[in-house]
Amino acid sequence: MEQLDLFAAAEQDPVPATFAARSRQAPAPALAAVNSDPGESEASRRELPSPQARIPVPHHPAPLLAGNPRDAGRRLGEAVAETWHASNWAGSRIDVPISIIGGLALFPIKSHTQDVSRIITESSDYELLQGYREIYAHTWARRPDLGARMAPLMSWLTEDGLEEKAYAVRRVTETALRYGILQLTGDPDPYHRADTDVMSWTITSLRSHGARQGLGEYHTSPEVCEMMAALIVGNEAPPKGQRFHEPAGGTGGMFRALAQHLRHLHLDPADYVWALNELEPIAAAGAAVNAVVWGLGPNVVIACGDTLAQSDLHEQTARERHALYEERDQLLGYLSVVDATRKAMALVDRIASAPAA
Repeated sequence: MEQLDLFAAAEQDPVPATFAARSRQAPAPALAAVNSDPGESEASRRELPSPQARIPVPHHPAPLLAGNPRDAGRRLGEAVAETWHASNWAGSRIDVPISIIGGLALFPIKSHTQDVSRIITESSDYELLQGYREIYAHTWARRPDLGARMAPLMSWLTEDGLEEKAYAVRRVTETALRYGILQLTGDPDPYHRADTDVMSWTITSLRSHGARQGLGEYHTSPEVCEMMAALIVGNEAPPKGQRFHEPAGGTGGMFRALAQHLRHLHLDPADYVWALNELEPIAAAGAAVNAVVWGLGPNVVIACGDTLAQSDLHEQTARERHALYEERDQLLGYLSVVDATRKAMALVDRIASAPAA
């Protein structure tokens, strides 16, 4: 997919093609540091970390975010739920608004949130819906194992009558942008992207109390998770490659706390193994989104099933993970051959139609 020059210095991942095409219709502003306040002095702006800085050093709040990020995440989830239930199309489904929050959290351009927000809000209905498809396709291409786990969040994008959902999708998108989804998940520093669990707040806000009781779904509070992380890890660096296992992980709140604790010790979460199981598919999909957003690295296995009934669930998921990568590589290899063949045929046609010397 095509790379936007505006974001080239900030992110190597390409912007979804539909949004990229939309952004070229208006002049792009000059590349500048993100400013949380128009009157803020230049010296008080937080410098973005260099791409080579592997371990972030967390000591300051994320820019463009007022108040506690956890409170902002809760307000975001509640506002999205209110907007969705008030929309003309909503019905009883909650996968669509959760998918929207996941898609915006996964948006491949990190930083330049004002420009990204403008690109999205100025998109037509078709471009908006197609943009969400491309975000999830982009995620699958990079992480097919986690992309496959996100399947419950993607099914609505392949249904008939998708255009009928456009009004509700746009309202939820606008609400999410207004309540800071890009500020919460769009920082280039993964420490700040893990300040809060937007997937958890969104899911719990959308589910009714009765549904949460029926599923037994009660996400552990961030404060409790952080206390447990401090007790588990302490102040000594765990050996690289150590495995953290969460048998009833929800959207990964315990992993968020552990990853942040490791970063406080100047360690990289990508050097560890993360194994999470969750019974409920949408929560497991939310954990897969979070694993990408929080920068947990390549050694993440998220299983969805009943660990009490399936003792080998994680081993089975690990085998499926290997197969998904092989399938991805085969498909991308096939597409590369198709693209090369198309270019070769175009070259032949151009040579054949050229006038003789």
